[in-house]
Amino acid sequence: MAKISLHGDAGNRVTGRRRGTAERLIGLTAALVLGMAVSGIARAAEKGAKWYSSFWPLGEPVYVEALKEEYVPFKSTDKIPHRPALFIELGDPFLDTGQLDKGFVVPILGAVWQPRFWSYFVNRTVLQSFDNGISGNERETELANRMDLFANLQLTGTEKILLGLRPFDNNQPGRFSRHTFEGADEGTVNELNIDVETLFFEGDVGSLIPNLDRAGITPIDFGFTVGRQPITFQEGILINDTVDALGFVRNNLPFPNTSNLRISGMWAWDRLDRNDRLRGAEENMYALFTAVDASVSTYNLDLIYVDDNTGDGDAFYVGASAIQRINSLGGLSTAFRVNSSFALENEIAGNAVGDGTLFTVELSKTPHGSDDIAYFNTFVSAGNFTQAGREAVNGGPLGNTGILFASPNLSLYGSEINNFVDDTAGFAAGYQAFWDNKRRNLILEVAGRKDFGSAGPNFDSLGLGFQLQQAVGQYVQLQLEGFYTFNDEASDGSGGRFEVLFVY
Repeated sequence: MAKISLHGDAGNRVTGRRRGTAERLIGLTAALVLGMAVSGIARAAEKGAKWYSSFWPLGEPVYVEALKEEYVPFKSTDKIPHRPALFIELGDPFLDTGQLDKGFVVPILGAVWQPRFWSYFVNRTVLQSFDNGISGNERETELANRMDLFANLQLTGTEKILLGLRPFDNNQPGRFSRHTFEGADEGTVNELNIDVETLFFEGDVGSLIPNLDRAGITPIDFGFTVGRQPITFQEGILINDTVDALGFVRNNLPFPNTSNLRISGMWAWDRLDRNDRLRGAEENMYALFTAVDASVSTYNLDLIYVDDNTGDGDAFYVGASAIQRINSLGGLSTAFRVNSSFALENEIAGNAVGDGTLFTVELSKTPHGSDDIAYFNTFVSAGNFTQAGREAVNGGPLGNTGILFASPNLSLYGSEINNFVDDTAGFAAGYQAFWDNKRRNLILEVAGRKDFGSAGPNFDSLGLGFQLQQAVGQYVQLQLEGFYTFNDEASDGSGGRFEVLFVY
């Protein structure tokens, strides 16, 4: 969310309504923690162990089983678990068993195509209430819906055409089909449409045209993609957008002391969102992305140049990262990232184009005897770092830091803590526990940010939040989450969501 002035008489007020919501959310979180504590103590009592030795992990214990000495036969077809079907399956079913269709040979190209048409969708229906405490913003309480509908024409194992629609929204926070019970625009909004949000063809040159190399010795195995597609690099920090683009990639390049080197290039000519929720048709984006797997780390170096033909928005972006597991620290998983943006002409207001560098560190560990995850992520920015592109409903560059910085990308419910940066530092610390064979999980998190820039309005935040997910059957997931934020020079924020996710 963009910075808004918070100074004045409205700052530091916490209404009785907000306090009531906060108390309920904090009470629910406390009840969840207490329930897990009682469960851990009871589990310890059953095993005759001391409670403090079995309280952690919070989630279900997972033990490493020894290899069986007896012969274990392969499962026959009738013993394989039921495969949930997709919404539409024509041709060979998705991940099914049995004989594949023999297909046909494409003249001139020489490729064998086995056409299969698969359609599936993800529908999200949510009842949510959100107030981030910013002066002038009303609490929004709404029932909203988002559907991502896909049609996939699979030609071979590598070649496919993918069409994606979002029939219930127009990819703007205020343009979702919804009914608002409380907020700025109470009533019902209908945003039904058939706009194309995704449409691209991807494949491999060697697989698409095998007649170019019948002997199989010419290095023409270049992956390619063309069309409208989502682009995410540096975990969405550098770019997190849907653009019209042409790209090529080469995998498994030989390089000393590495197991894999990947280099890809891309040109995007339309729909680049410059962090201002305005899709640009005049910007051209040129990018080079590299990744290398070494013995100790996976390294990434990503470069993007944006040529803005409409104004002073030319900019250069660079992102570098190292991802590794440090065994000397007990198997601590780490990721270190540095992302910078350089306005080559003028900085543009509204976080569209800025000068700045964002440093992020991600630390996580799995407690012994479980699949739980404990994490601590921190960041600091020098200047106003901006992304090369950001889809309108996505959050800012801090969206992957934790659940309190993440936007659910569904209507007017934004990130609980501001996820844009401008001379900012902060952290997110949390714990994710799993039960019921990973069909249920709970995240508890505390996060905060400190604005130390002297230019422009700023405020500090400290937040508490939780997220509970439960799978129901094979197609449905229920999600409950809530938060409370303590904001300096602004009213405290609070909110909650109940979401039903249906995948078919």
